[in-house]
Amino acid sequence: QIEIKSDKDGNIAASIGKKSFSDTKIIANYKALIETLLKEKPKGIKGDFILSSFLTSTMGVSCKLKLRP
Repeated sequence: QIEIKSDKDGNIAASIGKKSFSDTKIIANYKALIETLLKEKPKGIKGDFILSSFLTSTMGVSCKLKLRP
């Protein structure tokens, strides 16, 4: 279960893991989040729906993730 929060500018925030999670578990949760967002894409939107993605800890520096087409 993932809680997705959004703001008025279209940015979303979601927690996909904890420090105790393995790398594979965090990657699986990230893929599930992206799949869910793409599945919920409104029909009227043309072009790219997700423009960028960043991974960060609660109080840490963010890291930009490369999106595959």
